[in-house]
Amino acid sequence: MKKHLWFLLAGILAAAAIVIFAATPRQTTAAHEQAPVTLYLHGHFGNAHSMQALMTRAEQVDNAQQVLTATVDPHGHVTFTGHWLARVRRPLVKVVFQDNRTLNYDLISDWLHNVLVGLRARYGVKKFNIVAHSLGNAAVLYYELRYGKDRQLPQLQRYAAIAGNFDGIPGMHMQPRNNRIQRSGQPRFLAPDFRRAMLDRDSIPAGQIDFLNIYGDWDDTGSDGRIFNASSRALGWLVAGRARSYREAKFTGAQAQHSQLRTNPKVARTVDEFLWKARK
Repeated sequence: MKKHLWFLLAGILAAAAIVIFAATPRQTTAAHEQAPVTLYLHGHFGNAHSMQALMTRAEQVDNAQQVLTATVDPHGHVTFTGHWLARVRRPLVKVVFQDNRTLNYDLISDWLHNVLVGLRARYGVKKFNIVAHSLGNAAVLYYELRYGKDRQLPQLQRYAAIAGNFDGIPGMHMQPRNNRIQRSGQPRFLAPDFRRAMLDRDSIPAGQIDFLNIYGDWDDTGSDGRIFNASSRALGWLVAGRARSYREAKFTGAQAQHSQLRTNPKVARTVDEFLWKARK
């Protein structure tokens, strides 16, 4: 008799556990669905602190608030921490890749895809903005190239690219120093990954995304000390005819160096003005 009671109790507890598990993932409200969430994504060797200066400025000046951190482990599993109150008008999500060394563009775009799938499933997110630095831009670009046609996924609205490596990385693609953007807008040198991106560019939703492309000309070298300006600016050629709007912002001086761009107060102000201004 005791044995039968034990099995009955275990069954009840198991059923309760299933109900609790099924009820907790989705925390959707109408406010979650309406407000575009803004993601911040670090670059190569980045960590949870890399994008904090940009996020802090948005919180202090523009009434934004970090609501979640999405941590992605090397297997692509996403863990969300934090609490998203429905009243937050400008929610921010920090994205952290635990494996911050990989140069596999398909892999990191899959990780970003998993984050966005989770945001849709748990919080009902339908639209998002993103701010990315350095290699984080490869994750954003290849997410759009691979998943941009999937209307079941959250749709990108505004994309602020900082120090992007769109057309090659020195030492990886043998990119010549004399690469430049020609009058047509096309880069003189086309790295293999950029050629691949050009073949899939029609996956970028036409007329939907506003682009802000930030790059640094450090000490008038034609690069930010790590990525050549031509590589960063190649994004313009790639999204021509697809972008809702596209503009570039060039920064100079000591804080135009590759890593310092993400802590440059002028960059933060430019990003915030881009994110929060009304769309016409």
